[in-house]
Amino acid sequence: MNRTKNEIEPVLEKLEYMTQTPGYFTHFSHAAREEKIIRFEKKFGVSLPKSHKKFLQKFNGGMMLYDYQSEFLQTQSDFEMYKGDAVYLLSIEEITQKYAQLENQFWKVDRAVPHPYPIIPFCSLPNNELLVFVHGSKVGDESPVFDACHEEFPSTWGMVAPDFTYFLSMYLDAQGYPFTIGNEEEGVASQYFDEPKEKEEETPVQILQRTEKMLTENPDHAFAHYERANAFKDLGNLSDAYISISKAVELDGNDPFYHFIKGEILNEGGEYRAALISYDTAVNLNPDDTFYLCCRAGLLFQFNKLKPSIDDCNRAIELDSGCLLAYMIRKDIYELRGMEDKAEMDQMIIDKLEQQDD
Repeated sequence: MNRTKNEIEPVLEKLEYMTQTPGYFTHFSHAAREEKIIRFEKKFGVSLPKSHKKFLQKFNGGMMLYDYQSEFLQTQSDFEMYKGDAVYLLSIEEITQKYAQLENQFWKVDRAVPHPYPIIPFCSLPNNELLVFVHGSKVGDESPVFDACHEEFPSTWGMVAPDFTYFLSMYLDAQGYPFTIGNEEEGVASQYFDEPKEKEEETPVQILQRTEKMLTENPDHAFAHYERANAFKDLGNLSDAYISISKAVELDGNDPFYHFIKGEILNEGGEYRAALISYDTAVNLNPDDTFYLCCRAGLLFQFNKLKPSIDDCNRAIELDSGCLLAYMIRKDIYELRGMEDKAEMDQMIIDKLEQQDD
C-alpha cells in the first residue's frame, strides 16, 4: 500500500458530486459545527486527522446504500436499520459518544499506555466492528486507518489505509463498500501507540487543585466538573461529588457518560432509585452502549425486576457476544429463577471469556 500525498479536497469534491447526482445512493449529513470538533479534541485531549476534520466540516457523517435500500429509506428508524448494514462514517456527535464509551472501559488498551486514550472510532461496519484512528506522537497529523476487531487486540489490528484521504477514496470507488480487512504487514495499531511513561498518578487533591484553576478560567468546562466529581468520590465526599457531576450534566446534558457517572455516584451513596433514573437517561441517549445496559441491568436485578434486567442483558449480548458482564448478570437471574440449565450454559461462556482475557 503506497502512501500518496494527502489531498482530501479532490476526494471531497467527488463525494459532493455523488451526493448531487442521481444514481449514487448517498446519505450524508450537512457540515458539522466546527466548535463541536474543537470541543471533542479539547475535552479528551486528542487530535483527529486533519483530512478527517475537513471531511466533517463538509459532511457530518453518512453512508452509501444499495439502490434497493435507498428506495425504502423513509423514516429515522429506516435510517438506523440500514446504518447497521452499511459502512457508516460516524458524525462528530457519534464519535464523541463512542470514544467516551471506549475510554471509560479503556477498551483493548493497557492502562500503562499514556493518557489520552489513543483509539478514536470513526466508522462502523456491518458486522458491528469499527474502523479507528490512533492518537499519538508517532502519527503526526494523519493517522492510518485500522480495523478494530473486537475479538482481537491492537497488536493484530491491520492497516486498512495509510490515511483517511486514501480510505475515503477507496470508499467512493467502491460506492460505500470498500475492503475493510486490514493488512498487518503494512502495520498494526499498537505500533503507533506512544510508549508507556512512568509518572506518578494524580491524587484526588491534586486533581481538585488543577481543575479549580481550570474552572476559574472557564466555569462551563463540563469535563473539569466531571473530574472533580470523581476526585470527591475517591475522597469519600459523595455530596460534593454529586454537586460536581450535576453541574457537568447541566452543562452537557446530551452526553450519556455524565448521566452514567451521576448514576454511579448515586448508586454508591445508596440512592438506588435516583441512580436508576440516571442510568435510564444514559441508555436512552446511547442505547447501544453495552456497559450502560449492564449497569442498569445490575441495578434492576437488585430491585428484583428480573424481566427488564434480563432484557438489558440480552440486548448487550446481541450488541457484543463477548460481553462478560451481561452473561454474569444473566446467569444470576437464571439461577434465581431456578433455570439451572441456562445458568450452566452462561457459566460455560463466562469461563471461556475469562480464559481468553487471561
